[in-house]
Amino acid sequence: MVFRVVITIVIFSLQALVYYTFINYWKTTRYYKPSHRWWALAPFIIFNVSFLAVTLIWGRNFAPPDWFRIAGLYPFYVWMAATFFISLWLLAGKIIKLPFQIPLWIAKIFKPSREKIHNLKQKKPVQIADLSRRKFVRYATMGISAYAFTGAAYGMIRHDSFEIDYKDIMIDNLPAELKGTTITLISDIHAGQYMNEDDMKEYADAISSLNSDIICMPGDFVNYDSRDIHMLTRAFRDLKAKYGIYGTLGNHDFFQNAAYVAKALLNESPILLMRNEHRVLKINGKELYLLGIDDTISSGAKMDEVLKYYGAMDKFLMENDPKFNTSPKILLCHKPYGFDILAKKEIDLVLSGHTHGGQVVPVKFGNFNLSFAATVSKYIDGLYKIGKSNMYVSRGIGSVGLPIRINCPPEITKITLV
Repeated sequence: MVFRVVITIVIFSLQALVYYTFINYWKTTRYYKPSHRWWALAPFIIFNVSFLAVTLIWGRNFAPPDWFRIAGLYPFYVWMAATFFISLWLLAGKIIKLPFQIPLWIAKIFKPSREKIHNLKQKKPVQIADLSRRKFVRYATMGISAYAFTGAAYGMIRHDSFEIDYKDIMIDNLPAELKGTTITLISDIHAGQYMNEDDMKEYADAISSLNSDIICMPGDFVNYDSRDIHMLTRAFRDLKAKYGIYGTLGNHDFFQNAAYVAKALLNESPILLMRNEHRVLKINGKELYLLGIDDTISSGAKMDEVLKYYGAMDKFLMENDPKFNTSPKILLCHKPYGFDILAKKEIDLVLSGHTHGGQVVPVKFGNFNLSFAATVSKYIDGLYKIGKSNMYVSRGIGSVGLPIRINCPPEITKITLV
């Protein structure tokens, strides 16, 4: 409840910044009338009614009917995403100006300097420069606003339009008997309000059609409520793979109730959870080691606890299983942040998710990814290689925050070991 209240306060504070900035701009035009302030406030009220209803009245367990989802929630999602990014633009501008405004504010306290500043502002070159600056900021803000609303609408409409990516990953010294082994990777399902049972059944059908030897799911089965795991188990209950379906828990599973999620997966689905443990798959007479480690609530970007789990398992297998040293190893690890350290263990392939590929990526060009995820890690989506170790980071299929994806479609990946 506290978390929801804090989020609500932040959201309304950001929208207040957008509203007052718009009103202050409107006051500089000849079209402004005092009564217009209330007309401008109307969309802020209308578009937030559904937010208040779902967040403060029904809570996270509310499953809205289709008419309410289309008429109430979808416009709200677009409004929230667009005003959020506009507010960030405005906030960034204020932060940039702050170092210049503080000295001016201090100088204006004293009469002599205040008069000098006033006289300076009256000079024509200064006024022309100030007018040009204001025009640039105004048109830039208009452009950002148009991009924000258009992008948010498109991202919401396309948030569940997934892609199937096919990747060949070369494993050093892979036995000939294991070449051609296929793995379907699907991550960050986030069952719940944005991912219902019908949605997941569509993904299950797509996964089944790939007919891979192994299916891997590295975490975040649920989003906001552990009870939503039952939707997932029903949707994926008929899933099959020749050598099994394996999963690990992600941070969202722990945020809710990891024990509850794990029990449901064990009793109601074909998904075999690996909680800091391993499986040895015998394929064409050769061993393939599959390892899985839990995420934790407090692991963060450093992943100290998670890496300790792997370190203990790696040490045990190195000392007690001679075949472990010479066999190919695949690790399911929800977060990709620890790849630099894991690569030192010469794991052949790490399968991760968590980042959603950035989910909302305003600018993406080649390997350049401008997103919140990029501020936390250099590993965001796709294939990475350090020495003999590979890591593939899935963009996932679910959404968090808002059901919006930009330049980052949901992904099911079929990997072939070569």
